[in-house]
Amino acid sequence: MSLRDPFSKPFCQPEDLGLALPDSDHAVSVCLPTWADVIGYEEGDDRVIDQLECGYPRFVEHPLVAELFYAAQEEFAKKDEVCLVFPSLAAAWRCADFAKSQGAEGARLESYGWNNLTVLLVKEKDYPIAWKGWQHMGEIISSRQAEAALSDAPVPEEIETQGEEARKLIRERLAALHEGIDPETDVYLFSSGMAAIAAIHRVVCQAQPDLPTIQLEFPYIDALKLQQKCNRNGAVDMSITENGGLNQITEYFNSGNQAAGLFSEIPSNPLLRTANLREIAPILKEHDVPLIVDDTVASAINVESMRLADAVTTSLTKTFSGEGDVAAGSVILNPKSPYYTAFREALPNEQESSPLFCTDAIALEINSRHFAERVAAMEENADAVLDYLTDHPAVEQIWHPSNVQTDYYDDLRREEGGYGALFSMQLKGGPAAAQAFYDKLRISKGPSLGTNFSLVCPYTLLAHYDELDWAESCGVPRDLLRVWIGLEDPEDLVERFEEALG
Repeated sequence: MSLRDPFSKPFCQPEDLGLALPDSDHAVSVCLPTWADVIGYEEGDDRVIDQLECGYPRFVEHPLVAELFYAAQEEFAKKDEVCLVFPSLAAAWRCADFAKSQGAEGARLESYGWNNLTVLLVKEKDYPIAWKGWQHMGEIISSRQAEAALSDAPVPEEIETQGEEARKLIRERLAALHEGIDPETDVYLFSSGMAAIAAIHRVVCQAQPDLPTIQLEFPYIDALKLQQKCNRNGAVDMSITENGGLNQITEYFNSGNQAAGLFSEIPSNPLLRTANLREIAPILKEHDVPLIVDDTVASAINVESMRLADAVTTSLTKTFSGEGDVAAGSVILNPKSPYYTAFREALPNEQESSPLFCTDAIALEINSRHFAERVAAMEENADAVLDYLTDHPAVEQIWHPSNVQTDYYDDLRREEGGYGALFSMQLKGGPAAAQAFYDKLRISKGPSLGTNFSLVCPYTLLAHYDELDWAESCGVPRDLLRVWIGLEDPEDLVERFEEALG
């Protein structure tokens, strides 16, 4: 049976509800083809939930992962207990601590008996709390790892060897994107992008256990939730900034405050803003605060975050993979950072607790072989679509690094770097217009970004459905549409947008 081609037949029709996106046993997205489907998903409507073949792996149990959870439950659970399975004892222990801190009762651990997998058992009523730990910290079991564990047989030595070689090639590929990076000592791979962020977050918080971290610019949802809920000192939320955050940072430290670390994205998701890191970095250095930058949206092809950052995180699930069928993340250390030695001593243990599984590494290595060429082609396509949408009478606003805080983005942009293939838009006419456009647009519809094929989603509804007023107060409209442009023919893409706007 041939797989469906998202380029010629995008996942966007009502009958596509719940289909794995892409057509793969290990897809990391799911089709939500109409506005009503998105709302149904958020409200737990059986009409939608019962159709889901999969979902983003930190938000929806993949069928193979659910089967692994059930197998663990059958073997280990007592009355009224349910299970989650983690890649290591350390990861399971952290989630148990998180669940207890959020009010769960009686969490306990068992060894699954295959590799280092560890079972977390909680009361059924506390499962949603434990699942939030899985979501925020990202130390997940992948669908491939679950499949291997369910076979109840050791991973063949040949596959382990191929996986280790793939990890080596991935580290080399990532190191080559930056100057002076040693792939063996400076690049660390994790089971998801959030696992990478969580790892460096723990490292900076352990170094300064009595201080909060700072989030600068409105971030991807779990980057903020992690800081707020997984550090007993919380986070200073500087989602709304003036002068790229320079005013707030200056006032914060002039008032005698300190911080364990500062986290920001280049650019932010979904508002595509970049903080004034060039002027903020010296202030952080003066106050002994590490700067952690996530470059997932821009990619290291376009920006050199290492000019200012002490460590750079990336969700390799996105553009680095492109296929949308594997989850992974990385932390890359800056050898010139004053924190380099401390980070380098701590991160190997963090990597071991949420490693990139061997068959995921093999898939990612293959997917990423033409990373740079894909980035350039996607940006060229995005430019064509943006040229069409800019000044279109139906468009209220577009957010893209080329028109939002561009000077701050340019501070880190490479000489030949572009502005990325992700943008957000708001239509005139409010939610009704956004819904009509979304329902009609013939590109694949679902969460995630960075795929080789284009994707669109009502981002605010998906990420902030229970806090829409708060998101709107941060400048993120509830009818915002986030668009990723892929490798389709650019003229065809423009025609699809023209048709939907018509």
